[in-house]
Amino acid sequence: MKRENTAPTHIEVRGARANNLKDIDVDIPLNRFVAVCGVSGSGKSTLATDVLYAEGARRYLQALSTYTRRRIGQSARPDVERIRYLPSAMALRQRPVVPGIRSTLGTMSELLNILRLSFSRLGSHLCPNGHRLPPSLDTARLGRSVCPECGVEFAPFSAEDFAFNSLGACPECRGTGVVEEIDESRLIADPNKSINEGAVAGWRVPGSFFYVPTAEAIGIPIDIPFKDLTEEQKDFVLHGKMSCKTPVSVMTGAGKVYEMKAQYLNAADAVAHAYNGTESEKIRTRLAEQFYHIGICQSCHGPAVSRRSFSRRFSRGKISPRSRLFPSPLWRLTRVPCRRRCRR
Repeated sequence: MKRENTAPTHIEVRGARANNLKDIDVDIPLNRFVAVCGVSGSGKSTLATDVLYAEGARRYLQALSTYTRRRIGQSARPDVERIRYLPSAMALRQRPVVPGIRSTLGTMSELLNILRLSFSRLGSHLCPNGHRLPPSLDTARLGRSVCPECGVEFAPFSAEDFAFNSLGACPECRGTGVVEEIDESRLIADPNKSINEGAVAGWRVPGSFFYVPTAEAIGIPIDIPFKDLTEEQKDFVLHGKMSCKTPVSVMTGAGKVYEMKAQYLNAADAVAHAYNGTESEKIRTRLAEQFYHIGICQSCHGPAVSRRSFSRRFSRGKISPRSRLFPSPLWRLTRVPCRRRCRR
C-alpha cells in the first residue's frame, strides 16, 4: 500500500497543563499570522511562552552538541502531554492592545506598515502632470521617479502618505474612517418643558451652570414651554452665535450669587465643548451615546486615508471602499478595530 505524505497544517498541542492551563488541546495553524486573545488570566501568555516557546527552545538546545549544551542553561520540558509539528522557526510577540480610536488590527500587528511600504515603493504612481508610472527599481530603491512621458522628476507618495494615523489621514474624519455628528433631534429633551425646567438637554452637560442664566440675560424666555418660543428664539438656542461675553448672575447650590461675564454657547456648541474638553473617557462615552450619531465618513467612505491615495495602485488593486481588486480586502482587514466603537 502506498502511503500518502501530506504536509502538516497545524501545530498540535495536547494536554497542556502549564500554570493556569487545565489540560487543554489546541491546534494552531501553520504558515499563518495567528493572534492568541482572551481575558486576563485565561492562559494566553502561558500557551505562547511557557508551552510553545519553551518547547521550541528545548528542542533547539537538544540539537546542539554535548559540549555546547553543557555551557548553556538547560530548558525544562513544559508540562504538556505532547506537541507535534512545531516548526524550527517561530516568531512570538506579546503586545497589549493600546486603547485608541485609531488602534486597529493593522496597526497592532504592523501588517499596515508592510502594506503602506508596498504601495509606496512597489506601486504605480501618478506624476504631477497626471501620467501613470508603472513600478520601477528607481522608485523601490531611491524613492524618486522620472516620468517617461513628460520628463518631470518627482517624489512618489511615501509610506506615511498611506497612513491613516499620520500624514495620509483623511482630513474629514481625521483618520478614523467614521465621523461623529451631533444629532440635533436629541438636543431638546422635552419641548413641553421650559428651559428652566431642563427642556434643552444640550445645556445640561458638564460645565453648563451658566448656560441658562446667559440665555435669560440675552432675552430668551426661560419660564415658558420651549415649544412656545418663537422660531427665531428656537433657532438661536440651537445655532445662535455671540462674539462678546454677557454679564450674568449665577446662584450656587449654597445660595450664593456670583457676578460673571459668560460666553453664550448654543446647545450644539455646548455639547461639542463638553465632549472635546473632557479627558474622562466615561464622560465622552456618555455624551456620545446621548447626543452623537456615528457614521461612515462621506469623504473616504471608510479606509480613513486621504482620497488622493486612491489613485495609487499596487498589484492591480487600489485603496478604495468600492474596489473588489486586491489589496482592498487586505486593507479592510487592517481597519478592523481593536476595541468596540460606540455604535447605535
